[in-house]
Amino acid sequence: MSKILTYSRYLFDYLKHGDVGSIVASVKYVINKTSYRSDRIIQTSVGKFYCRKNTNDFQFANLYYEWGVKKFILKRINEFSVFIDVGACVGDYSILLAKLNKQCFAFELVSHNIKTINKNLELNDLQNKVKFFPYGLGDADYSASFSFDTVNTGASRINKVKDAETDKAEIRKLDTLMDEMAIDQNEKIFIKLDVEGMETEAIRGAFNFIMYYPNITFIVEEKHSGQFPIQDTFSDIALFEFGKVDELNIYAKKIRNY
Repeated sequence: MSKILTYSRYLFDYLKHGDVGSIVASVKYVINKTSYRSDRIIQTSVGKFYCRKNTNDFQFANLYYEWGVKKFILKRINEFSVFIDVGACVGDYSILLAKLNKQCFAFELVSHNIKTINKNLELNDLQNKVKFFPYGLGDADYSASFSFDTVNTGASRINKVKDAETDKAEIRKLDTLMDEMAIDQNEKIFIKLDVEGMETEAIRGAFNFIMYYPNITFIVEEKHSGQFPIQDTFSDIALFEFGKVDELNIYAKKIRNY
């Protein structure tokens, strides 16, 4: 039933913009993991998106992709001024929230996705409103080889996966980038963290960031790292309130330093 509801929402948004091509691509993707036969630019309720052939980019561009997470964020739209998207993929969250006048920072480590997110920022005239960093976040600064899934473009991981291409990537601690980001200490910050199993490493690499900023809320995908290791990592740094967002994501809201 939940899948039927999700697909119905996708269908509604594609029909709203007359995008029959994405409806066809959705069916093809479900059946045999293919989609468009050539690259396309589509319009959704989030904005304009460049979609690569035979990928699920069209799904990320849909307003109702990860609707539980988006709904959680949008209900709290007046509770934060800065949005940080870690594992930005095609940039859908940053584009959505930059249009709602949030100061946005986007992090994406995969070169194929880096090109795509930059195209999408240009298509939506947001190059100057979203500060983009071509890095993944971890607990140290280093270079790595990642496996890139050429179909599910948001599923790049540090370990090898079947039918994936190897991609070079740069990892940084969020602490390393604090001066460059130059966020005022009084800002209220919302961070979406979806890094395919590197969640605890990324949190450890944000130790000083978390200590410095009093008003931070995270949404973290716990599918790969597990809810309790993620919560324990946060609790090693500061006092947090935890809760469920949906079946795949938790939130962590900072209460205070110890």
